[in-house]
Amino acid sequence: MKIKSVLLGSAVLATALSAQNLIQDALDTGLVAIPSDPKALIKAINEASPDAEKYPTTMAAYELGKRLYFDPRLSKSGIISCNTCHNLGLGGADGVPASTGHKWTPNLIT
Repeated sequence: MKIKSVLLGSAVLATALSAQNLIQDALDTGLVAIPSDPKALIKAINEASPDAEKYPTTMAAYELGKRLYFDPRLSKSGIISCNTCHNLGLGGADGVPASTGHKWTPNLIT
């Protein structure tokens, strides 16, 4: 039992040390986390968008997009939203070979 604990602890430590290098590499290349605050997110989108002056993202546009993304009434059956197949909690992917949408359409990229 003690050997298993030592091996598990070593694996966790090695993983944590390698992850620190990944974080530092991301920071060195200029990657930053996506803001969780809607106002900060809108500001970041407008700063990155080449058409921000012509088509600025507003809080109203943000809220509309969020409502449409999660609204199942836009689907043919009225029970499937964009988030059903593109679950934001899973990074926008469901990881299954066939979608749960209408007619069980296969994914284009497998």
